[in-house]
Amino acid sequence: MIKTVIVDDENSCVEVLKELLAEYCKQITVIATGSSVDEGVQLINELKPDLVFLDIELKDQLSFAILDKLKDNNLHIIFTTAHEKYAVRAIKASCLEYLLKPVGATELVEAVNKFEKTKQIAFNQKKIEILLENMATSATNINKIAVPCNDGYVFVNSNDIIYCEADLKYTNLYTVKNERIVSSKNLGEFEELLMANPSFFRCHKSFIVNVNFVKKFLKADSQVQMQNDKLIDVSFRKKDEFLKLFDRF
Repeated sequence: MIKTVIVDDENSCVEVLKELLAEYCKQITVIATGSSVDEGVQLINELKPDLVFLDIELKDQLSFAILDKLKDNNLHIIFTTAHEKYAVRAIKASCLEYLLKPVGATELVEAVNKFEKTKQIAFNQKKIEILLENMATSATNINKIAVPCNDGYVFVNSNDIIYCEADLKYTNLYTVKNERIVSSKNLGEFEELLMANPSFFRCHKSFIVNVNFVKKFLKADSQVQMQNDKLIDVSFRKKDEFLKLFDRF
């Protein structure tokens, strides 16, 4: 039995989620529901559930306020939301799970199965810390990301990334610490996380560069030389847009 709490201020959404869980995720037992930040904090601290479904936007405030008030931050959460907003990008950057409303049975089962596979991995507290930091420090940019790797996660300051390189369905991240981090996320997923930050630019189908670490643009070859001396192609159709980035300097 997986003891579960639902925190959502829309009663109809709570009932739909309970029905879906009862039909498709019989290992889940909903032990309580709440509709506000204060109720959520009280239920989670008192009942210590294995899993929490947490709506991002409650009637009184964003539900992230709950996370600041918990006695134990090593909590397994599946967020729910009706909106693709900055908060969703922050959740993705932290490698936490979320479901878009209306919640579908297939997506719900996938999220619960993923929880069961990863619930023993002791990274949840760090991922929640990254989520809270991103939400507190920026209205648009993602400052820190949890990078999934074969043996867990590497937690990276996004401003330390020199460039990202596609490697089939994987991505190699190169940092100022001379690290090469191999991630199971593809380059498109990193583009979604990083491109709101004006420092990052996808200059080629295989590369995202941090323009703060561009040392030189080689016009004849349409390449950039990065701080670590890596030469990276800039595609013809991206060249003018790329060069305009430096007009602000």
